[in-house]
Amino acid sequence: MNTSDLINLLCLPQSYPHPVEVITTIETHISMVFLTGTYAYKLKKPVDFGFLNFSTLALRKKYCYLELQLNQRYSPQLYLEVVAVYLDQHNHISWQPTASYPNPIEYLVKMKQFDPNEVLGKKLQTESLNTQQTEALAGLIATFHQSAEPLYNNIALSQTELGMPKTLLHPMLDNFPTLYTHFKSDDIPHLNTLERWTQQQFKALAPFMLERRNKGYVRACHGDLHIDNMTLINHQPVLFDGIEFNETFRWIDVISDIAFLLIDLDFRKKKRLTRTILSLYLSQTVDYNALKLLTFYQVYRALVRAKITTLRATQLPPKSLEKSHLMQISHQYMHLALSYIQPKHQAHLILLQGVSGSGKSYFANQLLTLVNAIVLSSDRVRKQLYGISPLHRVSKNEKKKLYSAKMNQKVYQTLLEQAKQILSFGFNVIIDGTFLHHKHRTPFYELCNHLNQPVSYGVIYIKTSKTLATLSIESRQHLDNNPSDANVSVMLNQYQQIEPPKNNENALILDAQQLRQFFPKPLIQEFLNRPIPSI
Repeated sequence: MNTSDLINLLCLPQSYPHPVEVITTIETHISMVFLTGTYAYKLKKPVDFGFLNFSTLALRKKYCYLELQLNQRYSPQLYLEVVAVYLDQHNHISWQPTASYPNPIEYLVKMKQFDPNEVLGKKLQTESLNTQQTEALAGLIATFHQSAEPLYNNIALSQTELGMPKTLLHPMLDNFPTLYTHFKSDDIPHLNTLERWTQQQFKALAPFMLERRNKGYVRACHGDLHIDNMTLINHQPVLFDGIEFNETFRWIDVISDIAFLLIDLDFRKKKRLTRTILSLYLSQTVDYNALKLLTFYQVYRALVRAKITTLRATQLPPKSLEKSHLMQISHQYMHLALSYIQPKHQAHLILLQGVSGSGKSYFANQLLTLVNAIVLSSDRVRKQLYGISPLHRVSKNEKKKLYSAKMNQKVYQTLLEQAKQILSFGFNVIIDGTFLHHKHRTPFYELCNHLNQPVSYGVIYIKTSKTLATLSIESRQHLDNNPSDANVSVMLNQYQQIEPPKNNENALILDAQQLRQFFPKPLIQEFLNRPIPSI
């Protein structure tokens, strides 16, 4: 039976072994998905594109089982099983062997169906993720990357070219021929710039890429981690449709994997969400060295989007509105790639000072609308150093260790080391901590004065009343959604100790009550544009 006839049969509600009212389909150039209401069945088309080969039944069976195995790593509730398809004597679909067809004619991946309106690519057109969903998505990806098999664990594959710098470069350069062919002559200089930049960066970064492969950062990743392959199920983020058909696309550096999500969010002007997810992801993986490669992979992923969108456009009638729209999107992705390679401005280090409950964490998130920065949280670093998750609550006895003077010193030292790493790669840093004493802030100022490149720095002190801080603490204790363990008693003690910024510190003092009513953008911009102080 040919594929077209099989598709027609699978479009009939009576073909399935469970009640079905209406069948809807989703088609791509490599697959057809049949939505039955309760379950979705994915058929692989018998195609061979070189980078993907589903041309024989044996290959399709192999890749169905591999798709199931790989995607069950992060979505076992979604990916259920591989089912074999047979025909009966009347050439109707059967799900069991028959006398007429004792052997399968096809294999399908059976999934639990979810609402297509909850896919992030669609969801983010009208709304954003809430705080809990954002944390959950960053944590989901971080946990997956930490548990994914490193290439060096696979003895056979580690001896191949997989994950080697030149292997990773090939798909990057492969984006350009399509774009040169279909973009207008005015765009050629832009493409030349991006291609030249890619090759120059590769030469500079290849030793570091190899080092990361040897250290286990090249892993069996998702491979296609963009927002159309993420959805919400019961309001929680779920990943799906990871790449099974090409090992080169799957065995990649983890930072290349998450870069796809980040450029998609940037494209949709969700810059605060981009920066929040990256900060949360890095706070869990502690892979701040990956930032050295981030721009390189963001350019690559943006050009992948440009290429794929262009290929979709070429399949449409020459003068169709949809083709024109898709080509416009392709150009926007090219310009997004160009935006990533612009020279970075002088980096900023911003310390957030204030007692517990003053609203520092909320303000840090608001600040990301204005500053492209990595946020470091003293509460998260403390929990990480202690070996517990951010929201884990410890016993009274353990609290003494967790909040001891020795641990406090260790937290500030770790924040200092992480800030140094991030700043050295040209990224801005926001540090969310109490910074009660001047002695806590001084090492960060000294760090900035001794880096190889100029870094502007300062402290934003959020003043609050005891009443307002008490209300904030009681609210977050009720919600139990914040890493901080500080109670009202701790806050009152901090209130007695806090040392406001000195006259020689580059400081901005903000009122917590006023911050609840408006975000003082002009004040903050003026603060960021001040010359570097000498302390």
